[in-house]
Amino acid sequence: MKRVVSLGEILLRLSPPQYQTLTQATSLDCQFGGSELNVLSTLAQLGHKVSLISAIPDNDLGRMTKTFLFSRQISQTYILEKGKRLGIYYYQKGFSLRASRVTYDRDYSAFWESKLEDYDLEHVFDGVDWFHVSGITPALTDDLYRLTYYLMTRAKKEGLTISFDLNFRASLWESFQEARDLLSPLVMLADVCIGIEPLTLVGEGQEDLKDQLGLSRPYEDQALLRTILAKLATVYGVRSFAFTQREMGHTNEYLLKGYLYQNGQLYQTGKSGIQVLDRVGTGDAFTAGLIHGMLQKEMPEKILAIAMASFKFKHTIEGDSNCITQADIDHLLDEESHEIKR
Repeated sequence: MKRVVSLGEILLRLSPPQYQTLTQATSLDCQFGGSELNVLSTLAQLGHKVSLISAIPDNDLGRMTKTFLFSRQISQTYILEKGKRLGIYYYQKGFSLRASRVTYDRDYSAFWESKLEDYDLEHVFDGVDWFHVSGITPALTDDLYRLTYYLMTRAKKEGLTISFDLNFRASLWESFQEARDLLSPLVMLADVCIGIEPLTLVGEGQEDLKDQLGLSRPYEDQALLRTILAKLATVYGVRSFAFTQREMGHTNEYLLKGYLYQNGQLYQTGKSGIQVLDRVGTGDAFTAGLIHGMLQKEMPEKILAIAMASFKFKHTIEGDSNCITQADIDHLLDEESHEIKR
């Protein structure tokens, strides 16, 4: 199998049990999460060797985190121990018409306070095939933006494949335009991009071309979607764009669909319904499946099918990290038709 390195924060997730709200809860369930951590956790289960560049506190919380990393087969070689805080987020799970809600408490965590000079990265990419990062990490601080840019630039020079999940979180940015302005230069360094917003695509005048032409979900105008993807691929030099689509009602059933744009072709699945136990980390599961399929050098249709199998499976798993094996993926691919269309 292949070796994958990622950069990102490890978060402690605290959730009220039994769909309770935070205001009524008298206890909180404890788990670990974080976008890049979730991706690596799935890839490790699928047989790849994975390492996370991150920082955790030098106390019992840090030791608790290290135990989790060990259980998920995530290398701790580049885990820095400093400070006293681990980033936290509170997840209040929605039900029916009540939406889920996330409250972050991550400022001044060990990772939030870390910077490039803190890490020993001399051999970080030795023998590594793939580097992955998301738009959450560079959104946290200027120092983490600089660390992300440094690692992506270095990975590109050393010939690694680089994936970047745009992963927009409104609470981490001053505005959508700021996210476009700062994430776009990073995507210039990537080979694979998950998502198409927030990315800058210059149109006439000051308006972004995507806004000007009215591109919006659920992407009913297929010709427009293909036009935008072709322009994005040309402008950013990205080999592949991949993204998902959810249609949600007031019940806990979603309609899911996946897209992959590669080599000038748009591949997409039909819509399929699924009952949802926990939607947190589902996008990360899609990303992990995508990376796995690409590392296996599968054809585009198979890559998208693997990514969707991981994506759908995670909706049935409690917690941030997926619990899926190659056998699970093979079973889903054998049992289901994803109706690939061009």
